[in-house]
Amino acid sequence: MPSDGRGFIGRACDAPGCNQYFKIRIPDHKETLFCPYCGSSFSQNALLTREQFDHVRRAAVQEARVYAVDEIQKMFANAFRGSMNITYKPGPRPTKHPVVPSYREREVDTELECSECNTQFQVYGIFGYCPGCKCENLQIYDANWAIIKRGIESAEDKNRQLRHAYGDLVSTFEVFCSRKAKKITSETGNFQVLFDACKFFKKHANVDMLAFLSQPALLSLRRVFQKRHVCIHAGGMITERYIKMIPEDAQLLGTNVVLTEAELEEAATTMRTTLGELVRHIERPGK
Repeated sequence: MPSDGRGFIGRACDAPGCNQYFKIRIPDHKETLFCPYCGSSFSQNALLTREQFDHVRRAAVQEARVYAVDEIQKMFANAFRGSMNITYKPGPRPTKHPVVPSYREREVDTELECSECNTQFQVYGIFGYCPGCKCENLQIYDANWAIIKRGIESAEDKNRQLRHAYGDLVSTFEVFCSRKAKKITSETGNFQVLFDACKFFKKHANVDMLAFLSQPALLSLRRVFQKRHVCIHAGGMITERYIKMIPEDAQLLGTNVVLTEAELEEAATTMRTTLGELVRHIERPGK
């Protein structure tokens, strides 16, 4: 199977609801691998992309043609061996021609090396696992935050991209917490709401994720969660519900929500601290 020129080969997850593309360095293909987006396991020879499948099929047809001619010639040679009346002379053996790929592996935006198993892989957008060992440590969070920042920096419409970025940061938190929760209980929690998530892990892991945060840091994190909510559900308008959750912003009722890179950056740093507390109490990173 041809690589992308740097030793990476594409894979397309076939799990229901996923179907996303990623790449893994060829030497890092272990017997069992994992989708970096949904965590589904698969064998190292599975998850061919449509382009790879077509390439393999073309190569297989040529191999089958040469094999078939060889077998037919053997059959006739055996059939007429020792015959006094019929002489069989094999024809020319079909020539194998190199099957040149008619495709190139897709470009993706992020390349990483897992700190746990050293698997090198490439992903597009927000992800949750190392495909080599399925670790979900803070390196994953850092990579996702880097992807979010890169999207803001390259966007022509900064405000539009910030709305996506606020949502992506909350989604990163939600996915990280959901996966840690599955390791300690069969109960499910609402991890799109900051204080609900905190209560969940106080109950099930005896850890207060927010205990060591300063009030300004906690406020930035609370604002990101609530501003994400009003952008999605209230057309970007500060509502009574928002003020109930963020009474510090009472004077902003009825105004359009203001999104800033500085606020998002502070919240992302604070979020990493909270998730670090969670990892420290539940498990050693990556295990």
